[in-house]
Amino acid sequence: MKFVVESFGCRSNQAEVQEWIIELEKRGYQLTTAAAEAAFGIVNTCSVTEKAEKDVLRFMARAYRHTGAKWLVAGCTVHRSRAALAAKYRDYLFLDNREKERLVETVGELFPADGRLVYHSAFRSRVFLKVQDGCNFRCSYCIVPSLRGKARSLEMPAVLERARHYAALGYREVVLTGINLSSYGYDLFPRRTLLDLVGELQHVRGVEIIRLSSLDPRFIRYHFVRELAAVPKVADSFHFSLQSGSDAVIRRMNRGSKGDEYLSILEQFRARFPGANMGADIIAGFPGETEKEFRETVAFLERAPLNYLHVFPFSPRPGTKAAAMEPLPPALVRARAAELKELGSRMKLAYRDGCRGKTFSGILIEENPNYALVVTRNFLSVRVPPVRGYKKRSLRVRVERVVNENLCEGKIA
Repeated sequence: MKFVVESFGCRSNQAEVQEWIIELEKRGYQLTTAAAEAAFGIVNTCSVTEKAEKDVLRFMARAYRHTGAKWLVAGCTVHRSRAALAAKYRDYLFLDNREKERLVETVGELFPADGRLVYHSAFRSRVFLKVQDGCNFRCSYCIVPSLRGKARSLEMPAVLERARHYAALGYREVVLTGINLSSYGYDLFPRRTLLDLVGELQHVRGVEIIRLSSLDPRFIRYHFVRELAAVPKVADSFHFSLQSGSDAVIRRMNRGSKGDEYLSILEQFRARFPGANMGADIIAGFPGETEKEFRETVAFLERAPLNYLHVFPFSPRPGTKAAAMEPLPPALVRARAAELKELGSRMKLAYRDGCRGKTFSGILIEENPNYALVVTRNFLSVRVPPVRGYKKRSLRVRVERVVNENLCEGKIA
């Protein structure tokens, strides 16, 4: 029996979908990319921003009109708007963030597998491993805690068991994900940390690269950076949840940090990982952001040892403190976001220019008749001449040309 999947939003959502696919294929279901062939579909939704939620709703409307598959709709949008969705799409099954933990079992009950074959589609060449969910912070702009609940960590033996299973399937890179990954283990007894997990994961045979998704600077201290640098398998690419470089804006965001503290953390990472590709989330046009405060953020970003930015125009989410604040004019928000995105583009090109002529290890993620694509340890996408039979395998590539801010070209070294 064939099924199709779609995922919106964060890497935790991607990790959940990947886990569902692997478990369903073990039980005799076959993944397809053609919805017309599918007996059922799964969509993991996102409501963290207004745009993400609109993308979900557009997809559902198209799927309802153009596919005959019965869809299981799961995740944050269901958690927030279940009644409205159920009234509009009466033939679909809706699972909120608690109920989707039984999604695989629910599929088995609704669509019993009609064969005993075990499939493995290599939906991704790098495996996303979700080790944490929820968040205990209450940032004034963020709806996630009300959708995902309190911080919860997967017990370390369970994480290692999954990692060993994924390595046995041929995955060589493990991307650790979580809603607040940096808080991993704080809820466990005895308490563990993300460093503890990485230290154990490095010993899993077959795992060659350990990549960390977004890091929260509120959990980072000097010893974290020092000990992380002592693990050779850690990928030298890091993403940080910063949101602003202005102390006043950070305070209104209720994030309990200062720009100088952010800068110190970034400099510590740069000292320990000199060639790392480092980026950050930044919100443009937060309510009350003055021109002076915006320029403080720009100046901070120009000083910081960052190589790319993920820029989000402020999006008020119902029920958050920031939604009740006086918003900036939409045109001003768009203009500030555009300026920050332009700065981020220059950062990306400068970093890639500095990588020309250098050789990096990475994972081959895509094979095509005309080219193959490698993602390097420092998170460059490098197009190389076509090869066959190397998907998911690690290899070394030499970067020879920068095509644009998102793509390089090179050859297998």
